[in-house]
Amino acid sequence: MIDVPYLIEIFANALSTMTILSSLFLKVPQIMSIREKRSAEGIYIQAMLMEIIGFTIMSLYNYTNKYNIMTYMEYPIILFQVYVMFYFVLKYKNMLNLPIIPVMVASYFASVFGFVMDLLPKQVLSYLVPFCTPLSGFAKVTYIYGIIKSGNADAVSLTTWIISVLTNLARVFTVYVDSGDGKLLANFIISTLLSSGVFFTALHYQQQTACCPIHRPQKNRNRPFHQEYRPRHVHQD
Repeated sequence: MIDVPYLIEIFANALSTMTILSSLFLKVPQIMSIREKRSAEGIYIQAMLMEIIGFTIMSLYNYTNKYNIMTYMEYPIILFQVYVMFYFVLKYKNMLNLPIIPVMVASYFASVFGFVMDLLPKQVLSYLVPFCTPLSGFAKVTYIYGIIKSGNADAVSLTTWIISVLTNLARVFTVYVDSGDGKLLANFIISTLLSSGVFFTALHYQQQTACCPIHRPQKNRNRPFHQEYRPRHVHQD
């Protein structure tokens, strides 16, 4: 007789492993893009701060509740990548020398250390977890807004967002099998939908740019500036 629960558990573990492996490269394409261009134009500091706070709370919540590490290991992995990305964004926005930066960094890591060492009550995290869903949502909505406002998604990595969609979708299943935690399930379901929104928005604008290169006048560097935006039908008899 086939042991269905056992097979489901094996499948969930396999999905968890794939999710963790995928998360190793989630932010890498975006980081490489920022480094190559030496520019963080179009990257919103607010969105990154919301990501950092959300991933930190979720990592600490799972850790302090002693959940199976395979069901949340991607959080600290992605969080480390966001740290790196945040550093380069601050660097290319010339914000590393602001006095508030070291204060914020010290306060942040002191809080993390407090929860890890049980110096701060873990019950606080239970109250904060529900806020991770709107935080994640606002961060992704900010990305969508930035794409639509600029009308250009060239700087957005489709690979990053398709991995995000797939990993969040996989987590819906693995969390349901492992703990059935309603707060975590709600977070992953909404994250899946919003990551899909970012992906399809970026895909639409990248396809539009590819089909209509006229929308990218800044790349016509061989044309004089005064001719850059001259309509083609200005002369009429």
